[in-house]
Amino acid sequence: MAATDTSIRSSCHCGAITVTVPRLPECVYLCQCTICRRYGAAWGYYHPDEVQIDTKPNAVTKQYVWGDRDLSFNFCDNCGCVCYWWPIRPPPTDGGEYQMGLNTNNVDPELLKLVDRKFEYSVSMSPLRSKDMAHPDDSAKY
Repeated sequence: MAATDTSIRSSCHCGAITVTVPRLPECVYLCQCTICRRYGAAWGYYHPDEVQIDTKPNAVTKQYVWGDRDLSFNFCDNCGCVCYWWPIRPPPTDGGEYQMGLNTNNVDPELLKLVDRKFEYSVSMSPLRSKDMAHPDDSAKY
């Protein structure tokens, strides 16, 4: 299903962190890398400029960064919900893709019922820049 101009709101369980994006995602991706499959996340991808992140007063967003250190997984310190991943590196200068991932499992499922879901297995075979940073369960060839 193609994305529509319907803005969607994603919220952690306790409501401390809210992420708003301007439209439905083109697709919801269930990444099967070593961390995403453990999180059970279902990502919708957006350009960071399209995203509004709001936190309630005194709310804390924690981050987990691993591997190539290209992105941070951001979650609520209170309820533990993984809310989004965010690029750490600056945008590419060659016009390459620059995006963030919204955990659509924190969105009202009724809004996403017609959005296609895809399992992403190829990422599990993509090597990191350094094998020294790989997770022990990493199945990529180095």
